[in-house]
Amino acid sequence: MVKAVIIGFAHMHVNEIALYIHEAEGIDLVAAADVLPEIAEISPARYTREWNKENVRKNYCNNIYDSYEEMLDKEKPDIAFILCANVNKPRIVEACARRGVSVSIEKPIAVNFEEAKKIEETVKKYNIEAIVNWPVIWRGYMLDMINAYKSGIVGKLKKLYYINGHTGPLGAGAKHRGVSETAEEMTDEARKRTWWYQKKMGGGAFLDILCYGCMYSALLQTDEPLGVMAYGENLNTPYSDAEDNVTAIIRYPETVTVAEGTWTAPQKVLPAGPVIIGEKGVIYTVRKEGGADVLAVDMYGNPIEVKTSPLPDNMKNIAEHYMHSKRTGEPLTREVTLEQNMKVMALLDAAIRSGESHKEESVKK
Repeated sequence: MVKAVIIGFAHMHVNEIALYIHEAEGIDLVAAADVLPEIAEISPARYTREWNKENVRKNYCNNIYDSYEEMLDKEKPDIAFILCANVNKPRIVEACARRGVSVSIEKPIAVNFEEAKKIEETVKKYNIEAIVNWPVIWRGYMLDMINAYKSGIVGKLKKLYYINGHTGPLGAGAKHRGVSETAEEMTDEARKRTWWYQKKMGGGAFLDILCYGCMYSALLQTDEPLGVMAYGENLNTPYSDAEDNVTAIIRYPETVTVAEGTWTAPQKVLPAGPVIIGEKGVIYTVRKEGGADVLAVDMYGNPIEVKTSPLPDNMKNIAEHYMHSKRTGEPLTREVTLEQNMKVMALLDAAIRSGESHKEESVKK
């Protein structure tokens, strides 16, 4: 039996991660612990740190420690699922690695490329396994979309466009997997005191939302990026010092990615996945209840058949995928590997730097 722990209740994804571990065979959630915030939260509303902790305690694991280091020492887990504020990830990974504990890091891997390099060096130094979880890669329609592009039905990629968002992690009507109810009303002061709205803690739409566009770009674009130009602005979150809307243009020798992230639009009005524009046509998604349909058209607007297939059990979520790899020895999907996520972080890092400099920034290697 694989022994798992959770470190951090700051991220509302902790609720679905705990559920997935609970449901997967061969893995047991033996304990959980938080990482104390620099600024104490003042609301116990749904999806806040305290609410997440109580939800995990009530439904999945009542063995909650005050100290994650004490938990690691006493429980001696095989893997830790890290769901802390973005800025804390390198030190949490280091604490795990020193004890020989592998890690699953909730996206993105870090707040910038230098911090991601620290994680990479720690992983190599202590020879642990490190994976990065992207919730969208476990969606059946995303696998269909990627397979449709790889089949060649629209030819060579010429432009990738992606917009993703919601009304904010704790915004009006926000709903996160693993919980059936939407976010509760909160005051501006209560939201301000959560890490999501604090730039120094890794909050804001660059790291929360634009990271997905960078992930898709690193996955589907095959050439080396030439540079990134990005713009970020706070349009509707005056109590936050972080951007709530961001746009990035990633240049490649013969293609371009345009990626946007927003905290000011209901998720239902946005596409479910990227728009893949090829030489011969376009692949896109249309939302429907419980998922999305993948469609394609040629350059005249005529429909192109898209083959779909059931989502394999080993691609249902990060826990199922990890345990499938452990049981069979099959490699993990590329999207979760450390190597691939260093490429993603390099694009995101360039976008963040460009947002500050207002100039195109090069992509680090």
